[in-house]
Amino acid sequence: MEQKILEFMRENGIAVFAEVEKETGIVHIEKLGSLESWDLFQQLVLYSDVEALCDSTRSRFPFQVWGQGGTGCLLSWLDGGRTTALFFDSGRSGAAFTEWVRELDQKVRTLYQ
Repeated sequence: MEQKILEFMRENGIAVFAEVEKETGIVHIEKLGSLESWDLFQQLVLYSDVEALCDSTRSRFPFQVWGQGGTGCLLSWLDGGRTTALFFDSGRSGAAFTEWVRELDQKVRTLYQ
């Protein structure tokens, strides 16, 4: 699975991939690049409670997007109590960003099928 994640990161411009398992509290992190700002990663992953991070995505939407400066994060709630957090720097905005994030959410879900 690790190889699939690294390939996914390379193909989609993801600097940091975090996978959180709510039941066990395990956080698995893969880093391929750097971010304009590490603040968002620190707030959402390093300094966050696993349960809060997993529950923050539970809503009628399948994912949630966070941003700080030029750095973004896509949180996707997956089956089995698993959440992924994808961190990236993106120059996209508006409709192009929205469409890219939707596609990215679908792609990350296929990793777990």
